[in-house]
Order: sequence, then C-alpha cells, then structure tokens
Amino acid sequence: MRYTAQNDDDFYWERVKRNLGWLGDTEQEQRERQTKLKDAVIGVAGCGGIGGATADRLVRMGVQNLKLADPDKFEASNINRQFGATVGNIGRNKAEAVAELVYDTTRDVNIDVYPEGITPESVDEFVDGCDYILDKIELYELDARYTLHQAFRRSERCRFMMLTPVFGHRTFFFKWTKDSMTAEEYFGIPQGAPMNRENARQLISRFIPEMPDYPKRETLDKWFIEELTCPIFAGTPPLAQGMLASRLGQAITGLDQLPGSMELPVTPGYAMLDTQKWTAKTVEGKWWER
Repeated sequence: MRYTAQNDDDFYWERVKRNLGWLGDTEQEQRERQTKLKDAVIGVAGCGGIGGATADRLVRMGVQNLKLADPDKFEASNINRQFGATVGNIGRNKAEAVAELVYDTTRDVNIDVYPEGITPESVDEFVDGCDYILDKIELYELDARYTLHQAFRRSERCRFMMLTPVFGHRTFFFKWTKDSMTAEEYFGIPQGAPMNRENARQLISRFIPEMPDYPKRETLDKWFIEELTCPIFAGTPPLAQGMLASRLGQAITGLDQLPGSMELPVTPGYAMLDTQKWTAKTVEGKWWER
C-alpha cells in the first residue's frame, strides 16, 4: 500500500515556517536545512506507543517520505498510549491505521505501508532507500529485530538506526551505526532462540541498563519475565517520541554537529532521561563490564 503526496510547495513552506527560526541565521540556511528534512526517507518499524506518534511528529516537522511497518492490530490496552488507538480502530492493522491518519494530516507526504511487518521477505524492500530507521519493533520480537538490523547493515544508504524504549518514567536511547556493536552481540541471544525465562531476563537486562528502583524487582519480573508483557506508564511514551523526533531532526539537518552539541553514544553505550529522578546521562562502552 502506498500513499502519494499531493504536492503544493506554497502550502508546504507555510506549514513548516515556524521551524525555520531554529534552523539557521539566514533564510538560505533555514531553507537548506528544512529541505533536508523534506527530502529524507525515514523507516519506522513498529507503529505502536512511540513509533506511530513519531511518524506523525516527523511529518509535522516537514519530512515527506516515510515507510511504516507493523503486523499487529490495535487492541483496547493500546488506548492508554498509542497514536491511532481508538475504539473505532480496535482490530485494525497499526501500520495501515497510522498511515491513514498521518497522511490525512498534511496530504503532502509519501508513505509506503508494510502491514506484514518486518519479515525476511519484506525487509530489504523496506530498508531500501531509507536514510534513517527507527527500530520500534515490539519488545520480545527479537527475530524480527535481528532481521531488520541485518538489512540495515547490508544497506549502503542508511546512516543509522535508533531505538528508544520506555520503562516507568525513563526513556533510553540506543544508536546503531555500521561500526557499532551489532544487535546480535548486544542482546546476546541467538537468533531463533525461544523466549524462555532465561532469555527474557537477558533481553530485559539489555533493554533496561538501569532498572528503576520502584516498584520492587519482583513486581516487575512478574510482568517482564513471567508474563512476557511490558507495562508502560502512559505519560512516558510522548517523552520518548519528542526526544526521538528532535534528535533525528538534528541529525538530518546537521544541527547535531554544531559547536556545543553532544553526540549520542553508539551501542553498547546509551543515553537516558528520567523524569522521576530528574536526571539525564550518557554512558559510553560496555557498561555491564564495569
């Protein structure tokens, strides 16, 4: 499925004009950086709590080319946090529903939709042409995640991938490049391995390098390890969405290279923001060996 942009140059520059004040000191600088946003191709693998909302935010920022993939359907428990999750959309494919909503926001965006999600058959087509990819695949779907990361490493064009899970009041930022530790090395679970208790514990230990101290670990283990379900406080995904869209926008425009900017560490490093503790930090290298 594909949505094709109804291009109207005057409308585009009118709708993004409030971006421009932060994109440079001259009108030429501003328009050049906005044009980089306009032309970038972003793949969003997973259209749930963060992926769908980030797709919407990117289009509002002026990105005009998206690829959306997700095999899941909306259910009632998604309504607490997910863009596109409404009573009317329960039972609908997430990628299809999000694409419809995002396209209707501006009508000037091209969206390729992959309702089958990330599969060995679809992944190279999904990655092809992408400049950046957001890995928002469901937490425990490790084989699909590995499949996506392997296609990313095969791609000559795609610059990096980002993953931003949220846990409690914390959001973590992981960045993969062609030179960083691979996903397979980082998570340390063989492709095709069953998601048993041992592997679930290993997976969570990598997704949450710093476990919140409330609730107690036994309470969280009941969700993460026994039920293989990720509890999500509804106020936190918008934090990750905003931070993700902001950092990606900075990378596309080159604002992250200005003096005084701070690069995100690459995996196995990470960045973290915690609104309960009111702390932010970056960690370099193999943190689990310290």
